Parts: sequence; structure tokens; C-alpha cells
Amino acid sequence: MNKDLRVLIIGLGEIGYSNAEYLAQKGILADGYDINHLTVKRAIDNKIIKQQAANFNGYDYYMVCVSTHNPQNRYVPFFDGILETAQKLATEGKEGALVTIESTISNGISKKICNILNHRLHVAHVPHRYFAPEKDKHGVNQLRVLAGCNSCCTNEAQRFYNELLGIPTHNVSSTEIAELTKVVENTHRFVEIAFAEELKMFCDARGMSFDELREAVNSKWNENVLEAKQGIGGHCLPKDTHMFFELSKQILPYSIVNAAIQSNASYEQYCKKNQNVMAITDKPLKIEAHTRT
Repeated sequence: MNKDLRVLIIGLGEIGYSNAEYLAQKGILADGYDINHLTVKRAIDNKIIKQQAANFNGYDYYMVCVSTHNPQNRYVPFFDGILETAQKLATEGKEGALVTIESTISNGISKKICNILNHRLHVAHVPHRYFAPEKDKHGVNQLRVLAGCNSCCTNEAQRFYNELLGIPTHNVSSTEIAELTKVVENTHRFVEIAFAEELKMFCDARGMSFDELREAVNSKWNENVLEAKQGIGGHCLPKDTHMFFELSKQILPYSIVNAAIQSNASYEQYCKKNQNVMAITDKPLKIEAHTRT
């Protein structure tokens, strides 16, 4: 492994931090950049990045891990931060370097970034996959979808992920397919959870055991009804589901995705009502929510 590689991780939230941790384990101590100085300090204190980058000058690889959710509304995608990053890379980024976008983005954002950079840097989209509770099995180095804006971008990204980082990739023909992959993964999960939530409310109304019914259904080899927890939390699933709905609503006259969004909202109100009842009776209620990155 070439320890002299100059890598900058832009955004040190969960995605960027996990990438920095993985690179450090591979012997690559990257620099980090984040508008939140506390996240940079945490990464430095934990010795997974070398230092905070003063600017974007002189790096060979830029891993963009900027958050794309609106902090005021978890259902609203927000691309201002990632586009501002592209503008900064356009003036400071090293010519011929590789920019990999790991943030979850909507269709067309990769090419928009490539246009901002005037293809002076290579651009590829490699949506992040990471499951913290099982990071040994489903960590940074799991199979990733990859597509470059141009063939040269794809080649550079393959070399970086496959040869230098040891991360396998599933290459697709366009960044539009890569962009939709992560969005669809999380939308599909959202719909599956919303169905489980509906089934839980149905069973409760009928005085039936949801857990027993779920176990009975899942006894069939190709069935997997999910748990019904306390709603769909976190940022990724709600935001990505809304992103897909926004893309599809002008094309499809009916949407099970929109129905799932409404159903989850109803279920969250149902859980709050039951929580209030449990609080009145002084019985403990364990609160969990479905989250995913």
C-alpha cells in the first residue's frame, strides 16, 4: 500500500468518519475537511485522519461524503452543501485528481458536478454502504456500485477502490443508475417497514398477535415480514424515499411510495398515542426506530 497517497475526505459525519477509519486501517492517513470543527477534532483525536485541510489544494483523491439531508426536515433532500463543495474543488482541486461522490444524491447531480469541474478532475459516483452494528461484515469494504461520468473517470475510480483500497465494485453503465441505486435500496426498505407497521396496527385493532402472525408468515422460505418498531428514524430512509417520490411523481399516476410515507406518519402518531397511554399506566416502553445508512 502506498502510504504517500494524498487523500482528502470531505465531510466527516458517519460516512466520512467510517471511510477515514477504514483508510487508516489500510495504512492511509487521510486529511479531513468539515464545516463542523468538532467532527474534525474527533477524527484527529481518534487518530484516523492526519490533520484538518486548510484548503483543497494538491490532493490525488477527494472522497465527498457531505450530508444531503435538510437539517430542518428529514424528508427533504438538500444539495447545496455538495454543490458548494464542487465549486470549491473547481478552483482549488488538483487537475487530473479523482473526485468520488459517496453522498446519496439524486439523478443528474454527478454530471452537474462534473460540469462545474469542467472535467478538469475525474468524477465518479460510488454510493456509500455501511452498517455500523455489523461493520466487520457490512462495513466500508463491502461490494459497492460504481460509475464514472466518463470512461476515464470510471477507470480511475476502479483503480482507487479495487486496487488501492481493496473494495470490490459492481460497475454500472451510467452515473444515473449509480445515483438511483442507493435511493432505491432505501426506498424499498422504507416500503417494507411501512407494510410491517400497517400490519401491526391491523393486528392490534383485531386483537391478534402481530409477532405470532409475522413468525407464521416468515416460516415460508421466501417471506421476510420485518419488525414493526417505533417508526422509521434517522435521516437516510426518510430522505431517500422522498427523493425517489419526487423523481417518480411526475411520471407515475399512483405511488405506493407516497402511501408508505403517509402510512408511516400514521404509525408514528399511533406509537405516540400508545406511549402516552403506557406513561399514564407507569409501564415501561422500549423505544426503537428503523434506521439505515
